[in-house]
Amino acid sequence: MGGDTLSGNQKVVKFKKRRHLNIGIVVFIGLLIYIVIHVYIYMTKDHISIYEVHEGSMAKDNLITGIILREEKIVTSEQAGYVSYFQKEGARVSKNSSVYALDESREIVDVILSGDVPITLSKRDNAEIKYEIMTFQKEFSPSNFSAVYDFKEEANQFVLDLLNSTMLSHGQTIQENTGLNYSYQTFASQESGVISYYLDSYETVTEDTITMDLFNRENYHRNSLQTTTMVTPNSPIYKIITSDVWSILLPLTPEQYAMLDGRDTINITIQKDDLDTKAKLSLLQKGSDIYAKLTMEKYMTNYLSDRFLEVELHTDDIEGLKIPKSSVVDKNFYLVPLAYFTEGGDSGTKGLIIETYSKNGDVSYSFVPTDIYYEDEVYGYVDADQFEVGTRIVSDSNLDHFTLSQMGKLTGVYCVNTGYSVFKRIEVLNEDEEYYIVANNTPNGLAAYDHIALDGSTAVDQAIIY
Repeated sequence: MGGDTLSGNQKVVKFKKRRHLNIGIVVFIGLLIYIVIHVYIYMTKDHISIYEVHEGSMAKDNLITGIILREEKIVTSEQAGYVSYFQKEGARVSKNSSVYALDESREIVDVILSGDVPITLSKRDNAEIKYEIMTFQKEFSPSNFSAVYDFKEEANQFVLDLLNSTMLSHGQTIQENTGLNYSYQTFASQESGVISYYLDSYETVTEDTITMDLFNRENYHRNSLQTTTMVTPNSPIYKIITSDVWSILLPLTPEQYAMLDGRDTINITIQKDDLDTKAKLSLLQKGSDIYAKLTMEKYMTNYLSDRFLEVELHTDDIEGLKIPKSSVVDKNFYLVPLAYFTEGGDSGTKGLIIETYSKNGDVSYSFVPTDIYYEDEVYGYVDADQFEVGTRIVSDSNLDHFTLSQMGKLTGVYCVNTGYSVFKRIEVLNEDEEYYIVANNTPNGLAAYDHIALDGSTAVDQAIIY
């Protein structure tokens, strides 16, 4: 009984188990928080795009519009009358070749224009018409409406050529059939050359009379000499180019003049038909104006109807490192006289000796390693962010003092090879709309395959970018 009672009175006490801290979970949670924070920072911060530097080259922009000079002589009529031409534009004639005829009466012309006499087109005529139409279709654009006027002039000239040839071949027959008077007089060329039928008042321009005003195309006008109206005595009838030697005069900038000085020939491309050729070169100077004269002995007839030609001068391409313009920035630097730089410690590192004063007036000197980003004959350029304005430095040779205040700018890029941005000075050799070509041999400068900030304005000097 007693045993049962004791057993019934026993109480069982339960103790809570002690919880042990799991180090692995704590470390995991800590790493997770660290990763989340850095991912957030990475996703929300501005990123620097990287550009890898490569070697490249760039031709200088030497597209210049020049004026064509030829040996042109204007031939005038000896009497009044209606003109019929034996020769087409650009025809090459010998001395004493028939060029045109003058008829005192217009009666035969009126018969031809009335349609009673058929004007026939040869296979060559058809081919010429098709060629002119195809050329017009190919070259026309809304931004170059002058092509319409050129085509109109070509078409008018073609019609007049047909009229002239019909007049000359059927005039006698018409006279016999109608009884109309057909009395014309033929006139021959006094010298050999190439025939042209327009005037533009530039025929007498030479290298001695050239002026910059002549290059203003807004004031340029040309007039066709072919007409169906009566001409008076001493009227211009045609002009003849008496030599295959021709030249193009180009206005130059001082930089272009210096680039061409010393040359006697140059390779060029005539942009109108993409013709590559070589020309003799001479340089002219008239007061403050400077010109290049390109002389050639071929291709004159290719540009008989032109007075202005755009020419590309081929000079040596500029080679170096090709970088985008967006990478380039200007940075301020202190100008420090070279005499104040010294070497400190056992490393041989260059730097400056800084003079400082304590509150009680005690002076002390400390050596601060300093990069020289660029130096000329007088100054070394020191990063303006490294020292406050007014910092005093001391020369270790004569104890002269100098206060940092005078500043200059350097042009450069931020190099990010090592994971943080470092300013490096550049020397620009050439440029186009998007890129610079810079020298690849500047001290402490860029080299091929360096990585730079694509947008220099987003980089901060010495800042970690990753």
